[in-house]
Amino acid sequence: MGKQISGHNSKVRIPRQDGLPDGPAKAVSDARDAADAAELLSLTQNQMLVNQALIEKILALQQAEEALRASEQKLHELLAHQLATREDERKRISQELHNSLGQNLLALRIDIVMLHQHTTKRHYRLRDRIGSALDNVDITLRTVKELMGELRPSGLELGLHATVEWELRKFGRASGIACELGAGPGIPELVVGEEEVLTVHRVLQECLNNVFRHSLASRVNVRLDSAGDRLSMRIIDNGIGFDPAAPRKPSSFGLLDLHERVAGHGGELIVKRGRTHGTEVTLSIPIAPACLNASAVHTIG
Repeated sequence: MGKQISGHNSKVRIPRQDGLPDGPAKAVSDARDAADAAELLSLTQNQMLVNQALIEKILALQQAEEALRASEQKLHELLAHQLATREDERKRISQELHNSLGQNLLALRIDIVMLHQHTTKRHYRLRDRIGSALDNVDITLRTVKELMGELRPSGLELGLHATVEWELRKFGRASGIACELGAGPGIPELVVGEEEVLTVHRVLQECLNNVFRHSLASRVNVRLDSAGDRLSMRIIDNGIGFDPAAPRKPSSFGLLDLHERVAGHGGELIVKRGRTHGTEVTLSIPIAPACLNASAVHTIG
């Protein structure tokens, strides 16, 4: 082993560092390279399989998300349809109460009044019975009127401002809670569609019911404003407030119903705690542009 010199044709042979002849060493190197290439190919194939699985998983998640969104949209449409159907049914029942029961009670009252007028004082017992019947008819008429108002507010045709004002007056008389209505420029003259007015009324009605039942408030402030093509109503009370993020009671659907109703009109309903105490509810819905040229702020007695 070492350098060999033989004449002028001498060849110099340098031994390999690993001590192996060229032939066997090349075979070992080729085998090692082949093993490395096979390992790299296996890793590449495994990575491709992993990537393919990830792609399939992502596609499946995207499809599931799209299906969930489609299902959610259908659910919103179904709820909107149910709300519209319920309002139509309320309107129909209210009209039936007015056209049949209300008219019949009114005619009955007229007959009883005439009978009472033609009864002499000598028949005092009969007059007392007729008077009692007249009182019962009047009570029934008031009850029917209240039911009609709950089913379908009678002041919708008077416009937005008048409807909100009337609801606050009625609530103030029934609850003893002071109510104040503030209106931005042009609100008293603002012309709004009946369905939009009804949505505002239902939101206000539900919020006032919650104030009466839960808030222990002594005052409610309502503010109506219009900017461009949107109408906003803000309801603030000075009660104890509540946490909007708290879990909803299983039997409580008031706010959920309002959210769906407002969303059906392309609007937004935000419920949050007041800055110091109480609760603040803000409603915003799109309306047709209107000309705003006046302002009004007054207290509801």
